[in-house]
Amino acid sequence: MAQAIPGPNMILMMGLIGWKVWGLVGALAASTATFAPPCAIYFAAFRLMRRFQEARWQRVLRSALIPVTTGLIIASGLVMAQATGVTWTATAVTGAAAIVMLTTRLNPLWLLAAGGALGGLGFLV
Repeated sequence: MAQAIPGPNMILMMGLIGWKVWGLVGALAASTATFAPPCAIYFAAFRLMRRFQEARWQRVLRSALIPVTTGLIIASGLVMAQATGVTWTATAVTGAAAIVMLTTRLNPLWLLAAGGALGGLGFLV
């Protein structure tokens, strides 16, 4: 059920389901079951990478993860773009933001704020 809820709300939903089923103990158990495995994996990976930081396989792995990460970011952007009501105005603003991001060193938060302001004022409807 919690996987159907997007973003950080899923994390909260796990605790709320545990609370509803078994009170405080259920909320703690559900939250621990949600957080413990990824935290353990991250901790083990960090220790492994730190221990072998000069190894050749680690440089190869990091080089291989660059295109994977880039592809995942592009794919998530495309999924978000397809989920919205696409208008010519919104497409133009997105294109302009992409051009600004690629040609300047402007902080992306300014572009997010500008997009939010345009949307809030009703210009992207």
